[in-house]
Amino acid sequence: MSDGKRTSRRRAQGEETRATLLHTGAELFAKNGYNGVSMRTLASEAGVNLATVGYHFGGKAGLYEAIIREIANVRDQIFPPIEAVRARLAEAGDTPEEKARVVDWFMRSLIDGLLVRSDYLWGVVIVSRELVHPTELFPRLETSFFNPNLESLSILVKGTAAHCRGETDALMTGHLIISVIIKLLESHALICKRLGWDSYAGHHETIEAIIKTRIRGLLGLPMENAQ
Repeated sequence: MSDGKRTSRRRAQGEETRATLLHTGAELFAKNGYNGVSMRTLASEAGVNLATVGYHFGGKAGLYEAIIREIANVRDQIFPPIEAVRARLAEAGDTPEEKARVVDWFMRSLIDGLLVRSDYLWGVVIVSRELVHPTELFPRLETSFFNPNLESLSILVKGTAAHCRGETDALMTGHLIISVIIKLLESHALICKRLGWDSYAGHHETIEAIIKTRIRGLLGLPMENAQ
C-alpha cells in the first residue's frame, strides 16, 4: 500500500472515530449530564482507549464543547433562520389563511428536524439540560443557538398572530410553540406506547396535522386545512 493510501486510510479512520465519540458523548451527556459522565465511561462506550478521547478532543471538556458546536452548526437545519422567516412573511398576503400557511411551513421544519428524524435527539436533550443545569458553555449556546431560534419564533408570532401585544407576548408565545415540540419529543416512548406505535416515524402526517392545527389555534388563525 502506498504512503498516500495509508494516509488517506488513517484519516478516514480518524474521522470515523471522531464521529463515534461525538455520537456516544452526546448520548451519554444527554442521559447523565456533564458531571455524570467519566472519561473511562466515554472511552468504554465508544470502544476506544482513554488516550483516543484526549487525542481527538483533549478530554471530556473538549468533547462536550465540540458537541455544543455541532448543535449550533445544525441549527438552521431545524429552525428556519431569521432571514427565511422574514422572506416568507414578506411574500405572504395579509389574510389569516395566508399567514397560517407561513406557520405551517415553520412547524413542518421543526417537526421534521426534531420529531421525525432521530439525528438530533441527544442534542435536543442536552439543550434542555443546559436550560435547567447550565454549564460554563451555556453563554456560547445562548448566543449561537437559543437567541437566533427565539428571534425567529418571535418574528413568526409578530407576523402571524391575530393579537400580539408586543415583544413580551411574542417571546413567550414563541417559547410555548417550541415547548410543545420538545415535550412531545421527551414523551416519545410514553406516547408511542399508549398509541400502540413503534415510533413517530411511521405517523408523520398524523402528527404534523395535529400540531399544525393546534399551533394555528394558539395564534388565533384558521384551524382548518393545515398543510
